[in-house]
Amino acid sequence: MTRLTEELIKDVPEAVSSLDLELEAKIGMRLREFACYSMGVKKGEIVFEDYSVAIVPVTSGQGVIGGFSKSVAAAAESLGMHSFVTKFCDVMGISEAFSSNADIIFMADDDRFIALNTRTRSFSDNIWSTAKGYVTALKLADGGLEGKRVLVIGAGRVGSEAVKILLGEGASVEVTDILPSRSQDLEKRHRGVKARPNVEEAIADNRLILNASPGLIPGTLIRKGAVISSPGVPYAFDAEGEKRAKVIIHDVLSLGVAVMAAASVSLSLFNIPASGVVAERLVIE
Repeated sequence: MTRLTEELIKDVPEAVSSLDLELEAKIGMRLREFACYSMGVKKGEIVFEDYSVAIVPVTSGQGVIGGFSKSVAAAAESLGMHSFVTKFCDVMGISEAFSSNADIIFMADDDRFIALNTRTRSFSDNIWSTAKGYVTALKLADGGLEGKRVLVIGAGRVGSEAVKILLGEGASVEVTDILPSRSQDLEKRHRGVKARPNVEEAIADNRLILNASPGLIPGTLIRKGAVISSPGVPYAFDAEGEKRAKVIIHDVLSLGVAVMAAASVSLSLFNIPASGVVAERLVIE
């Protein structure tokens, strides 16, 4: 996962309620319903209140990000889950989570962020969940993606997953990256994908955009009426871009966490296959 900073997430716990209202205005759903919809689950089929969530701070690599665990807990609580941050970190924290009968354990290091379902021994992954959530948001904001052209900015892990999900929605996909070889690789691997070597031209040519890049995007490049779903951090748009776009959907953390939670719960309720990076089974013998 992209390593967040304490400054980027400092307002997340207080901003969850405003995110609800923002999503309702932009895509017609609040966070809880949206998380379910992203997983193909009807409203009310997941009773989030039945799940206890533990967030375990992890100290490996560059260490714990200040406020991260609290922010994840706030996002889970906004869905109705009972969440707590373990007193201990790392293995001791995992032990504490199991001892407390947590149903789902969230934990992240520098490379990966997962939600482990202790009932099913499987986990959902933040990379796929974030891509899925932001593709779904783009779909809702524009009334579907079938037969439409979508530009993905950034061919990293989230962008690459978004490409596959967009193709599954019936979209034709263009990809651009500051490293052209990355977008060209996606073009080679997936039918229906076109690499765009010139980032600025690609942005100016497209109305539907999924931005999975950390780079800033000059507002003068944004087409009037553009619909933009933007998991990339930090926030990429200036006042001119906001004026030109019809809608920009962006959140630092909570949207991805909500889809992770719904994905993790769905594994046990609806027998969703545990494969790829959607969800993987943890084998403990």
